[in-house]
Amino acid sequence: MSLKRNFVINTGFNLASYGYLLLASFFSISLLLANLGREVFGVYLFLASFVSLAAVFDFGVSTAVVRELSLPSTKQEDKDKIWQSSFYIFLFLAVILFFIVFGLLTYLTQSLPMFSVVDKNILGISSLLISITVFINQLNTHFLSLPQAEQRFDIFNSKTILVGTANTILSAILSFYYPNISLIFLLQLIFHILTLIFMSSYAIKHFPGKSFFPKLHTGTAKELISFGLKNFIGTFVSQVDTQFSKYALGSMISASAITAFSIPQNIVLKAAGVVSQISQVVFPFSTSLLERDRIQKLKKLILGIEALTFLGGLLAVFLSFTIGNEFLMWWLKDSVVVEMAFPVLKVMSIYFLLTALTPIPGVVFQSIGKPQISSLFAVLTVIADIIGMLILIPQHHALGAAYATLISSIITVPAFLLVFWIEFNSVIKKTQSLS
Repeated sequence: MSLKRNFVINTGFNLASYGYLLLASFFSISLLLANLGREVFGVYLFLASFVSLAAVFDFGVSTAVVRELSLPSTKQEDKDKIWQSSFYIFLFLAVILFFIVFGLLTYLTQSLPMFSVVDKNILGISSLLISITVFINQLNTHFLSLPQAEQRFDIFNSKTILVGTANTILSAILSFYYPNISLIFLLQLIFHILTLIFMSSYAIKHFPGKSFFPKLHTGTAKELISFGLKNFIGTFVSQVDTQFSKYALGSMISASAITAFSIPQNIVLKAAGVVSQISQVVFPFSTSLLERDRIQKLKKLILGIEALTFLGGLLAVFLSFTIGNEFLMWWLKDSVVVEMAFPVLKVMSIYFLLTALTPIPGVVFQSIGKPQISSLFAVLTVIADIIGMLILIPQHHALGAAYATLISSIITVPAFLLVFWIEFNSVIKKTQSLS
């Protein structure tokens, strides 16, 4: 199969599964909002965010594993060591994160006033279920590195289908009959477990016998962690940037403010996720193109994707400003939420225009072995964003969080893109000068 055909097919798998998730999310958000109410829905969003936040604590090991397994020079003996060491690391992290998340959720649900709208027993059960979900999800991250490295995105997207369906359509249906967030989190946990079972059955075919099970190979583990940490910082602070608004709004304003900001934020993140789905394919693909006779193909691919992304961003801004209010009213059917959310959506659409241009350069930095550059700019963005939120949220509430997010991206995104092209052109020259 040609490189172009392989790339198109893998991208098609990713976009198709993600398109399904977008539709499912669109269906579920309005139902969850109606069935749970503005306050409880805000609590639900706050608690659910811990699964996404905890997922970044892989210290970049998953990215390192995908890169190492993607390299054509990696021997099977080395692949076994990489797999076993990765399994060991993720199992260890899963246990640690379970206790940290459970302890943190127990403290927050008992101390923050926003949780008074939910029964304490329900909050306790939800905290436990979320902590177990974090444990299972950490193991799934390990198993998903194999199909991504092999560019088997039909297998890789099984999590999107299983977990995505549970988190959206099935959760919305369940909330209609039982508006109890602990039952919703239980349903989601079951589908995380089903994903783990499926991915384990796939992986054991590639690593049969003892090679499947966790085992620490010190040298291999150090190499994975060494590369991973360069990328982890950026991934971690980006997730903090995404979730901090919920914590700031929940502690300084109310659960309703979380709802008002999170719905437009969710729309923007889902739209940006389209580019991220493409970048997942670009990562192993670009690693294989870092050769003298092929690197120009990579440059053309990057330019093409970035141009399409920019045009898509312009369209998103236009639609948000022209029909955004009508769309939110038709979708959410809650005039109070729409009145707060529409101004946020307009600001966040401009933020999307800028940040949607960063995922592809980010994965190419990983491919060329310089993920620390992305991490540096991610840290700068988060610092600017948090400072902005602390200043603007008390006065402007949800809209203040949107302003802070936009301002931070205006400061850092253009500089990041400039540095990327300087570094990438340097790599092109160096690669083409090799005999």
